[in-house]
Amino acid sequence: MSKRKGMRFAAAVLSLSLVAAACGGDDDEDSGDDSTEEPAEEPAEEPADDSEEPAEEPADDSDMDEGDDSDMDEGDDSDMDEGDDSDMDEGDDDMSDMEELPLEGEVEVAAGTVLNLPECPDDWNPLQGVEGDEIRVGQTLPQSGALAAFGAIGEGMQMYFDYVNETDPIEGKEIVLVTKDDGYEAGRAVANVEEMIDTEDIFAFVHSIGTPVNFAIRPITDENCVPQLFNSTGFPLWGDPANYPWTIGNILNYVTETEIWCGAIIDEFGEGATVAALYMNNDFGTTYKNTMDNSEACASLDVVEEALHDPAADSVQNEMTTLISSDAQVFLAGTTAAFCPQTVGAVAASDWRPRYFMSYTCNNLSSFFAPVQDAAGLLADEGAGVRMTNSNKVCGDPAYADDPAIQETEQILADYGGVSCADGSYSTGVLYGQFVEDVLRSAASMPGGLNRVNLMAAVWNGDFTNDLLLGGTLQTDGVNDAYWTEAAQIQEVQVQDGGLTFVNAGDFVDLEGQGGSYEG
Repeated sequence: MSKRKGMRFAAAVLSLSLVAAACGGDDDEDSGDDSTEEPAEEPAEEPADDSEEPAEEPADDSDMDEGDDSDMDEGDDSDMDEGDDSDMDEGDDDMSDMEELPLEGEVEVAAGTVLNLPECPDDWNPLQGVEGDEIRVGQTLPQSGALAAFGAIGEGMQMYFDYVNETDPIEGKEIVLVTKDDGYEAGRAVANVEEMIDTEDIFAFVHSIGTPVNFAIRPITDENCVPQLFNSTGFPLWGDPANYPWTIGNILNYVTETEIWCGAIIDEFGEGATVAALYMNNDFGTTYKNTMDNSEACASLDVVEEALHDPAADSVQNEMTTLISSDAQVFLAGTTAAFCPQTVGAVAASDWRPRYFMSYTCNNLSSFFAPVQDAAGLLADEGAGVRMTNSNKVCGDPAYADDPAIQETEQILADYGGVSCADGSYSTGVLYGQFVEDVLRSAASMPGGLNRVNLMAAVWNGDFTNDLLLGGTLQTDGVNDAYWTEAAQIQEVQVQDGGLTFVNAGDFVDLEGQGGSYEG
């Protein structure tokens, strides 16, 4: 299958460091986040548990976030079977010259990124979950409740892993994905993760979904020295390898996303443009709010009306009624899942036709726009089409029907799941599965082979491309560049020839390497 580029390591990064990795809190670097102290609940239920982290504020750092951004791999148009053997071509040479990383002591795996192994549990094992003929990874995500549509991401990942296991297994081992339903409730997620650590022989957790969920489980994975990779949320705190070297985010940072919106608004309407905004009342939603309130990029805009909505509510109709009455020039929908199509229906049913920006966490056309296709088409025709900052090609969008990477995704879904891109978020799971495969292969090619220390070195020194992305690279460099996805393009949802599609509505913005790390 595709030929994604492997990571490049500098030999210096692989030496033993004397610096200890602090496990401290994360205050936000950014400006306000008055609200974040709590368990950020992103799309669904509140993380009533996560006591631990300070994590407050969805500051304004800048990176990229969730949704279903990226894609499958880079070059291999056709061969779906050849797998990724070639993927790592570039990095392998460098890695063969590297020194083997120690599995004890304080190990610097990347710039400013230290694994303090003496603080791990006494029974901690760097080979946990990979000692036999399996690579066991865990995931907690909503398979029920208001955000159940995102559960298909885990199923799509399983389909992709089935493909890899059959065509080109890593080190001869099969990837086994253990998933549990948390209903988007932080308390359930904590119980899931604790159970999986105790009973499922988990090597690493991957692509768990939601800000509140990931926030709640991070203290557990950190304390147990278990990798928590590619959190499917754009919360800025995931880019903090100095304090949380076992955790990394995945999608475009919500702060970066909001600032891209603000730049587009100012370009179109000028300073002083009026804005009405809907925010989910948790750390996910308030990241958008805090950025609007505190970022210099948004300072010249006039927020004339805003509403916070309960993540567990059935409807946002009351909030939308208030926002519609503002008659603002711009509408921001800082919400997700079922609430996204609700906003589309409400605006279309009114006379309000604002410039409309929505969280890219709702960029799955089949899941969130097919139910309101007529309303979305009406808004686009009347100059108020829904716009998002997308980072990946969206499977099921006819604009990419002839794209080799999308065709490969469709083939994998059909062969290993009997589904298509039109069935939901399965294709996002394929993309996310590729990210996991890439870092596993990178770690496996390092001296010492596949273990948790090498895995984190692979994660924090990443250099990958993927043909499912709209462009850009997936690079990390410890504290110098701690965010995985940093490129996006504003696109508008339109209906063409009877089908939903995204149409470019702005230039491609590539901020690779500019996000730095979270400075709380």
